[in-house]
Amino acid sequence: MEKTPHTRRESQDGPHQGSAIPPGSSRRSISNEPANPSRRHFLKKAALATAGTALLAGGYASLWEPNHLEITRFNLFLPRLPSAFDGIRVVHFSDVHLGFHMDEQDLRELADRIAGLKPDLLCFTGDIVDDYAVSMKAAVPVMASMHATLGKFAILGNHDYRGLPAGVQELYPKTGFTLLRNEHAIVELAGQRVALVGLEDNIMGKPNPQRAIHGLPDEMCKLLLMHEPDYADVAAQMSFDLQLSGHTHGGQVRLPVIGAPMPPPGGRKYIQGLFHVGTERMPLYVSRGIGMTHLPIRVLCRPELSVITLKSGQ
Repeated sequence: MEKTPHTRRESQDGPHQGSAIPPGSSRRSISNEPANPSRRHFLKKAALATAGTALLAGGYASLWEPNHLEITRFNLFLPRLPSAFDGIRVVHFSDVHLGFHMDEQDLRELADRIAGLKPDLLCFTGDIVDDYAVSMKAAVPVMASMHATLGKFAILGNHDYRGLPAGVQELYPKTGFTLLRNEHAIVELAGQRVALVGLEDNIMGKPNPQRAIHGLPDEMCKLLLMHEPDYADVAAQMSFDLQLSGHTHGGQVRLPVIGAPMPPPGGRKYIQGLFHVGTERMPLYVSRGIGMTHLPIRVLCRPELSVITLKSGQ
């Protein structure tokens, strides 16, 4: 901080004497001295610095961070994963929120990044749109262009139910994604099998895991797609080997020390990253997602694609 210099007033006849000030008056009340120019300069600089910081922070939160996708890669060991599936790449993404600062061009750029990752399984864990199914229509060809050697699978998120889920549900067959709503699909490789299980959203839908796994052997490896991560406390009590979720956006706005100040219902316990849940330590991975909702910003919470290499054994 700039130090205000000491000012001494002098007349042509010499220093101004304090006795010339009438009794009961202050120096300030009779002084004709102009405002301190150094103080004015400091205040002007402080105001400009504050405005500049706000503009930079706003630009970072709305322009830089949302457009700098982070790719998270890690290995995950699943004891019941068949040996034929050892080393397969699961590319997981979530929460695109088309219609809210995201359109088909943004999705096209994402599709290019996914193609470069060469997924064996491509899993999307809900909220393809932010509002209504019409936001998804133009993006259907882009979704159809995505490829994974063993298939691509999706579930609904709570935003996908706006305007009834039928609209989104009717568009999914054109994308090549298998939409799972309390049901499963079997993936086979070299004569061995894994089940992909998808549940309805826990806020707007009615998840029914018993129905979803009906007919599957208890010992079969089961990968669960569930939009809300906190549902893992339920899933961990069943025979699931892994849960993939989104919904939270990682908090979307994260603060130093505090973390995510306002995580959404259904994502207040498990907000981002890898967890091991329950007595059986079921792995849960929570994606920070791709898009945004409510506010068109991200702070200390970049959008994310995760590449999970599954390994057999402990």
